[in-house]
Amino acid sequence: LPTPQVEARTLAMLQGLLHQLHTTCSHLAAGARAFPSSVQETAGHVRLGVEGVQASLASARSFQELSGLVLAQSRDAVTRAQLSLEGLLEHVGQHTPLPWLVGPFAPALVEYPEDVPVDMAKWEGCVTVG
Repeated sequence: LPTPQVEARTLAMLQGLLHQLHTTCSHLAAGARAFPSSVQETAGHVRLGVEGVQASLASARSFQELSGLVLAQSRDAVTRAQLSLEGLLEHVGQHTPLPWLVGPFAPALVEYPEDVPVDMAKWEGCVTVG
């Protein structure tokens, strides 16, 4: 059996990870406003699921304080969140233009001032703009 100190640190670490996950999900839900309503709803459900897990585990000081039902529900909520996030990533990958994801700069694009000579041998394979 784990010692009370190890158990307390494990729970604290879990609660910290859940806090980080919640913060990330909140940013995701806010950023999803640019996507269709189905994507926004999914992001909102993920955030609410993580909030539920946080609430279930927030006051626990030991694993003995957590019932098997709470642990099973928490595991199911995290699994649903993972599947939803995978679905969101798939949607974004299939329906979002690449420049929107990468931004205006891509590693293969290199701008040169027109009056500066360039040794193209070291830039072989890059696309030049200008």
